[in-house]
Amino acid sequence: MKRKTRVIQIDGFRGLILALFAVVCLAAGFIAFPGYVAMCIWNHFASLPPINLFQGVLLWAIVAMSFYLANGRKVAISFASPQELTDAEMNKLMERVRLHSQVKMLNAMMLKSVEESQKQAKDDSAQNSLQEVETKNIENSSHEEIKK
Repeated sequence: MKRKTRVIQIDGFRGLILALFAVVCLAAGFIAFPGYVAMCIWNHFASLPPINLFQGVLLWAIVAMSFYLANGRKVAISFASPQELTDAEMNKLMERVRLHSQVKMLNAMMLKSVEESQKQAKDDSAQNSLQEVETKNIENSSHEEIKK
């Protein structure tokens, strides 16, 4: 069965308005607002000549492209680099892993033994009920023979 998937569907005037709204929101969020922030930061310093919003957007584009090119085309935000573990920390970690695996194995064994004991109890109760039925049948048959 073939499914027709429509990722973007623009139907009529309402669809065009919705698409235009999405484009304007994306532009405002990723271009205009950062440009406005860059303009405010630039204009905050008194010794520099003031710039307008268009120049703020250009400044934001320069900063963003420089950051993108300087990072080798990958963007990563990190506040602290992870440190390597010392030998003592590594030994503690390995010991915790060993204990965890042993506990997991013991839990599995206990669960298996509980299941086996429950199964054995069910089998025993079934055996007992069968023996009671056989005993009653034997008693009934012996009573009938005595009556004859």
